[in-house]
Amino acid sequence: MTGEGAKTDRGARRIVLRFLAAVALGAFGGALFWSIGAPLPWVLGSMIACAGGSIARLPIEASGATRRPMAAVIGVVLGSAFHPGLFAQAMQWIVPIALLPLFLATSAFACILYFRRVAKFDPPTAYFAGMPGGIAEMVVMGSERGADERTIGLIHGARIFLVVFILPFLIRAFESETHAPVMVAAQAVGQTSWSLLPWALGCVIVGGALGKALRLPAWHLMGPLFVSAAVHLSGLSDFHIPAWAIAAAQVGLGATIGCRFVGLSFSTLVRTLMLAAGSTAILLVVTFCWSFAIGWGTGLNPALVALAYSPGGVAEMSMVALSLSLEAGFVIVHHLVRVMLVIAGAPFAFRMMGPADDSA
Repeated sequence: MTGEGAKTDRGARRIVLRFLAAVALGAFGGALFWSIGAPLPWVLGSMIACAGGSIARLPIEASGATRRPMAAVIGVVLGSAFHPGLFAQAMQWIVPIALLPLFLATSAFACILYFRRVAKFDPPTAYFAGMPGGIAEMVVMGSERGADERTIGLIHGARIFLVVFILPFLIRAFESETHAPVMVAAQAVGQTSWSLLPWALGCVIVGGALGKALRLPAWHLMGPLFVSAAVHLSGLSDFHIPAWAIAAAQVGLGATIGCRFVGLSFSTLVRTLMLAAGSTAILLVVTFCWSFAIGWGTGLNPALVALAYSPGGVAEMSMVALSLSLEAGFVIVHHLVRVMLVIAGAPFAFRMMGPADDSA
């Protein structure tokens, strides 16, 4: 083996070992949160433990290569939330989907104004940091237009961290206080026997290949999700991932979120979290105002609408829905629409704004 090859091999082993350390730390945090009855314990506990480990500069890390298997399992799990009975409920989704662009415009305007006036970001950075879209897409779009891509990535990463941590507690408190009717999936409890596991493995393999070939955003998540959803909607199978595999994938997801803070100085971390906390508070207030209004007008559960409109990622918010026995398919569809609207609309709106006024 050449010196360069040996160096690459050592680097790969280092990444894997650091990720395994992150998963071990995350599993400990997840078990702790599970023991105290926290909502979504394996994600939240893992996320908090790995965030603390990142701040303490422990040897933990989560790279794209190590995240993909976890994301693929999550995608299959989310796809299994779809079922033939979902079509009967789809007519109730017309209003919230139709109002989604207006909600996105409202929340984006408020956050962009906040980042310009309070954080004093330059116009491109404020714009793409305030857009309620995915991290990767906003970083790429922003960097192409002169924005500070590191700031955008940190703000979006901190936003997801805060939303994932806060929202499950808010939703659970709201549900317990109002006893609002929950839209539970109409499917029967699926089988989890070993004979059905090849279906899950097939969804991972076929979905991953299709997602990569079609260049889907977050293809390692979206590909398996779409294939799993197609299998369940068509009635070909009603397989479900075993609970231990779901917990393991949730630990990996939480570890990935927590490890986003690896390498940051304490002062940078505190400033990022403080700025993100302000924008997150704005987004959550706007989200709940819209959710209550839509719930009042349509009869939909406001907690379900809040998850569908929330400024978190599709995987994270859908997992929250599953953990609270809310209709995850509703949440997934709305977040996919949100991502498509932001990816298509953000560059167009940025061009329409024209030269930004730096005196703002």
